[in-house]
Amino acid sequence: MIKLTVDIHRSVLGRLSNLFALTGGFIMLMLAVITVASIIGRTTIGQSIEGDYEITEMGLAMAIFLFLPECYIRKGHVVVDLFTAHCKPSTLFKLDTLSDLIFTVVAFLFAYRMSLSGLEAKEYMEQSMLLALPTWWIYVVGVVTMALCGMCGLYNLFHAFVGGKHE
Repeated sequence: MIKLTVDIHRSVLGRLSNLFALTGGFIMLMLAVITVASIIGRTTIGQSIEGDYEITEMGLAMAIFLFLPECYIRKGHVVVDLFTAHCKPSTLFKLDTLSDLIFTVVAFLFAYRMSLSGLEAKEYMEQSMLLALPTWWIYVVGVVTMALCGMCGLYNLFHAFVGGKHE
């Protein structure tokens, strides 16, 4: 039996989001190492790492996707409180719940559409120019992370509707 907690950070979704963010950070660290090695190689021996731009492009895309669930559950997205600064807590709760609903629908819609695009990229054997890396890998990461974002949104909505704190 799975125990549901109001604190999403302690839930399975929160831990998975944290693991995804750590993985994204590791990818960015490796990209920094590749970039530095390529620059040093280019300036010292006149030879850079072949395909370093492709590796960086694909790695950054995956890392950004991997950061999204953790950013969402930590409320790290941009909030413009110009109109809500003086609202009552009940109004803020309703607006937060509405934004969670919209975010959840959009996250699942993105996951669905990216899965179709990824299948098409795999079917047509789409690949990078220099290293011939398949591009559908990035879609897999995107679909999984957007589905996780959607599940985190459902978690927040569930707790908002059963009377839990909206964190």
